[in-house]
Amino acid sequence: MLEYLALGIFGIAFIFIIIDYFDKSIIALLGALLMVIFRILTPDEALASIEFETIFLLMAMMILVNIASKSGIFEWVNMRIAALTRGNPLAIFLFFSLLTGIFSAFLDNVTTVILIVPLTIELVKGMGRDPKPYVISEIFLSNIGGALTLIGDPPNIIIGGATGFNFLDFVVNLWVPILFSAILVLATLVFKNWKAIKPISGNLTDLVIANIIIRKVKMKFVKKTIHSDFVIKVVLAILVTTVGFLLQSKIQLPNYVIAFTAVIVLGIVASKKVDFHEALRSVEWTTLLFFSGLFVMVAGIEQTGILEDLSLYIANSTSDIFTLSIIVLWISGIISMVLNNIPFITVMIPVIAGIQAQFGAVDTSILWWALSLGTCLGGNGTLIGASANVVSADLAKKEGVNITFMSYLKFSFPVTIGMLVVCSVYIYFVT
Repeated sequence: MLEYLALGIFGIAFIFIIIDYFDKSIIALLGALLMVIFRILTPDEALASIEFETIFLLMAMMILVNIASKSGIFEWVNMRIAALTRGNPLAIFLFFSLLTGIFSAFLDNVTTVILIVPLTIELVKGMGRDPKPYVISEIFLSNIGGALTLIGDPPNIIIGGATGFNFLDFVVNLWVPILFSAILVLATLVFKNWKAIKPISGNLTDLVIANIIIRKVKMKFVKKTIHSDFVIKVVLAILVTTVGFLLQSKIQLPNYVIAFTAVIVLGIVASKKVDFHEALRSVEWTTLLFFSGLFVMVAGIEQTGILEDLSLYIANSTSDIFTLSIIVLWISGIISMVLNNIPFITVMIPVIAGIQAQFGAVDTSILWWALSLGTCLGGNGTLIGASANVVSADLAKKEGVNITFMSYLKFSFPVTIGMLVVCSVYIYFVT
């Protein structure tokens, strides 16, 4: 009975999130409360299910970006990009997309979109273009880039901890499907939005307009008072935070501690330039509340044993490595479209370890790579499939760019299926 009730609560909440009639944070919190009210979770279990490390990391990075924005560093970056690309929409699109993918491989992908999405929107809107395809591309590339390395996405961190795979192991084994997935996404987005992002070199009117706008961007920057000492402090804070994330396994401190340390130190050393109360008000509290509610609802699903039953089904379905890998890839990909992938990764770790024990000396490492690809890339499938998706959509909405669940799904679902097909072909050739 509890299984059906938990699934019903999550299913109805999911439908209301799709409809987008009420704010999604209200729906997620109501779903979380119902999980407790109907005794699917105890209050303590519900509270314990919230991944506060993720919540605090998001909060810290939102504050850090707000403080950094006051220094004028982002205006300078936008000015340089506008001048470098000469206002060419296709060049801007590819630049920001590839930058997102690269950064997401070395930072966590949520941090990357918090840094890049506001920059993109400000520049693209300033150029008189629609930022929506740019933001959607960054959502995809953040998850694709995050899937490439040990530290880019939480599922990979968990897999690395369980298996002992290092940073290089992930890159060597995943770069081929990641590269072709990125090419697929970029090619599809360019084709779909060609009229909006095509080069302007052959259009005299667009060239004149672009040059006028670039001059406007430069004038806006020139008129802004820039305090070099503040800029240096901001750049150092971002660099130290980035290095801290890269060395997190050596430092043995959670990422949110590293991020908050940078925020507090920057707030102190730049106290004359920073209104910390204003920085706190910049936090997207509705986003954090949405994640909290979503974590509790997913924990309710996990509590019923559905995910565990599914993992046992996978383990008992076949003894063929290729078939097992494909099943792991597609099931983890589909589940990650609608559920947080961390619970699924958690229940799958012992299952795959058990399968490895059954096969003895046979190399079954492809099962881990299939699990990584499925959970990381599958998150692209819906707007709530990955943390980076939710954060990007909320940042865009704050800037007046509305990416609805259905408008995203029309593009994301078929492309995500395409990426899983690419990964399936890769698995076929390596097994």
